[in-house]
Amino acid sequence: GIIQRHYLAPRAKTQELMHDNFHGGYYSMAERYTDFTKVLLLCIFYSPYYPIIFFFGVGILFVQFWTDKILLMRAWQTNPSIGPETSRFSRRYFTTAAIVIGAISAATVYANFPFTNLCNCPDGDDKCAVDVSQMYSNVTLLSGERLESVETSAVALKFCNQAKVGFPQDPEHQGFDNIWMTKSQEKLTTIYGWISFVLLVLFAAGLFGHRVTTFLLSLWKGIYEPSGFDQQKDFTDGIGVDSFAYVPQLKEPGFTFPLLACDISKINSDLIGWKPLLSDKTIESHRSYESCNLIFDVPFENDSPVDRPVFSIVRQWAPRWSNK
Repeated sequence: GIIQRHYLAPRAKTQELMHDNFHGGYYSMAERYTDFTKVLLLCIFYSPYYPIIFFFGVGILFVQFWTDKILLMRAWQTNPSIGPETSRFSRRYFTTAAIVIGAISAATVYANFPFTNLCNCPDGDDKCAVDVSQMYSNVTLLSGERLESVETSAVALKFCNQAKVGFPQDPEHQGFDNIWMTKSQEKLTTIYGWISFVLLVLFAAGLFGHRVTTFLLSLWKGIYEPSGFDQQKDFTDGIGVDSFAYVPQLKEPGFTFPLLACDISKINSDLIGWKPLLSDKTIESHRSYESCNLIFDVPFENDSPVDRPVFSIVRQWAPRWSNK
């Protein structure tokens, strides 16, 4: 961070130690989106129980956004460019799924409230009817607490399963003799239940509808459409600027540069994506990577490690015009 760059780096004894202080911290874009989705999902899921949680969620996401932005610009190391695919995937699937789950959660909460599994006894039911309240003394609760006296209610109640509202949640699933919802609760449960059902259908249609439609159309006609356009630019033209290759390498703490794990003599060294610092500018580009290449840590014959199968093989077949 700031201490490493501004205090430790100027006082480093060697060039490598100084560069170690400028590496920056590691971060994963997938992990950052996971943290965002976690907060969003928790806020939406528990909002029916605790509506004020949305304000806490906004505060958390606000702090997370500015913290990540500052660290991304000031402290974290540079990661490979991955494009907008991660954000699109998160927005299309996880964000919409969180909204659907929140709607289903809200419908379930309003249908099961007050979560007591108790219903009023219907009129004329002699099995659970009581005439007057009764008094009991020296009552021990399940928690171990002892009460001197407890007076029962004169209202007769019986057990009823409040979890049988089904999906979509409908007050009609209560039955005629197990009614625990109020009139306003029944109306709200009906609205939330059918809204959650419609959102689930739309989410499923958006998730699988395009793939199913594309598959059915592909049975009768070609549906391929090219993505992008021809830029009239060869891969070889942008080597070292826009074009890089996957070159096997390891990033280990204590080393200024990554450690190559392959023979790079058959590729353009600009495909690696970084260059080691050299005081001697007369050394050819491939030889300058020898101090960072693991293949030279193992003895080999005839000054050629190409035939050693323990290392990866990287090869470039450049067009003839690029060698002119």
